[in-house]
Amino acid sequence: MRIQKLWLALASLIAVLAFPRVAHSQQVPKVGAEYKDEIRLGFSIKMPADWGFVPPQPGEVNSLGKYPGGDMSILRNAKNGQPFIMFDVELLKFDRRKQEEPETIEGPDGTKITVDLSRGPRDFAAWAKNLRSGWTRVEKMCKTTAINKVPTKLHVYRNEFDKDEEISAYLLAWEYQLAPDVEIVMVATAPADDKRWGKWEGPLSTMAKSFKPLEIATKKIAVAKGNTMRDARRAELENEIKQNPGWKLYETPHYFLVTSKDDKDFMKELMHRLEAIHEVYEELYPPSLAAELRQLAKVREAAEAKEKKEGDKPEEGMTPEQWEKEQARRTRAEQGDPMERATCSVVRVCKDSDEYHHYGGPGGSAGYWSYMTEELVVYDDQTGGGRSNTWAVINHEAFHQYVFYFFGNLSPHSWFNEGTGDYFSGFQLDGSKFKLKPFNWRVGTIKEALKPGYESYAPLKDLVRWTQAEYYGQNKLGLGGGENYAQGWSFVYFLRTGKKSAKGWNPAWEPILDTYLRTLVETDDLTKAVDTAFAGVNWDEIEACWKRYILSL
Repeated sequence: MRIQKLWLALASLIAVLAFPRVAHSQQVPKVGAEYKDEIRLGFSIKMPADWGFVPPQPGEVNSLGKYPGGDMSILRNAKNGQPFIMFDVELLKFDRRKQEEPETIEGPDGTKITVDLSRGPRDFAAWAKNLRSGWTRVEKMCKTTAINKVPTKLHVYRNEFDKDEEISAYLLAWEYQLAPDVEIVMVATAPADDKRWGKWEGPLSTMAKSFKPLEIATKKIAVAKGNTMRDARRAELENEIKQNPGWKLYETPHYFLVTSKDDKDFMKELMHRLEAIHEVYEELYPPSLAAELRQLAKVREAAEAKEKKEGDKPEEGMTPEQWEKEQARRTRAEQGDPMERATCSVVRVCKDSDEYHHYGGPGGSAGYWSYMTEELVVYDDQTGGGRSNTWAVINHEAFHQYVFYFFGNLSPHSWFNEGTGDYFSGFQLDGSKFKLKPFNWRVGTIKEALKPGYESYAPLKDLVRWTQAEYYGQNKLGLGGGENYAQGWSFVYFLRTGKKSAKGWNPAWEPILDTYLRTLVETDDLTKAVDTAFAGVNWDEIEACWKRYILSL
């Protein structure tokens, strides 16, 4: 499922915790094992024990990763239990060295564009300017020294969250001058009152003083053992894993799985399920269809480029610099053959919901697909909705990932996009193969909405044209996202399976979904896709048949 305007995270139940009034029970960090970088920057430093490492998202410029303190290290409002801040330790890098081989991509007109890798703050001073309001610099605590012969500056900030209750925190940043154009910074947040700070000062100081420069060990750098895209992706992930303590890499024929979860049985089942559902995707959307539709898209794009008098230039209102950065966001999905790209799918499996949300998982979600970072991110939902929720989310999200690599960055109507994702969520593993079942998350909701006398649903002729915002709840009917997801699933399920047993089924409806997709790829026009797919359809007839069929499930 995609982030931002393209995809909505599937909702999952999140327990609401009742926090005590007391705000003084933070877990003091213990000094643990070293974080070590021997392949890019060359340094080591001891980090908190038992605070799991959360890596940065792909494309992060400054963060090397962080160690969140968890629920026991949250500074809370003593009156209502609301959190002010979670104490953590984060490693930052500021690397201003000139790239030896600047990364380039090819623009639409064949020109080479240098990818901008200098996004984000260039040094700690610039980074500190982005601190939220309330943090003030404590000059008397700041100092300059050397640690293991590395010039070091300590920057200290303080935030008085509640003066009456004497609730405050420090933000401490040890800035290590690793090279003339490279700084590593350990940023730690901690309680600032005298009693608790006295317990935190020692462990944090010990960690800070453990910083050591290391030689770059070129022999440890993973290199591609072949010339395929998969070989290159594997080497890239192996190097990432070497710098992410506690994380491992697994492989299947189509997927790379990056995880911090230490459960071999779970990972074995997950890998089996991913390959099995991939077979289901290929049955409905075979590689041959992908090749055909992408060729249609190329023909359209060529015709559009020809119509432009000045060639493919930045859009109106977009500066050349903005256009260049936008092109830099293009991904491997636009390179190579779809069959090869599909063997490089990355799935990041977080060990639990806390780690998932620290990594960037949207609140109220159990998983998401990000086309910007090319990652499907999920977590093992054992303590929430259960493993069945995890499997349903994976079936849904992996479909979005599959479609991206085979058809490119499509943006269909939500009823089609999310409805099809939920269609695959209904598949249940039976031995080694998946079998289609109605998706139990949606059945009860839509049947309740279709009950005679209740009938709280969108007319199909409106639903198929709804924008994403309307589908997610901003509509005149007052229907929420959960209700619309259920209706989208039911309509796609009806169009896929109604031919066999829906009373009053019209054979003319059978090609609707395929026609919609083909037209969208060929024209890049949402309105035309709906007009073409539903041309000649009697809306009263199809809606009545759909309702009877879904109520009979």
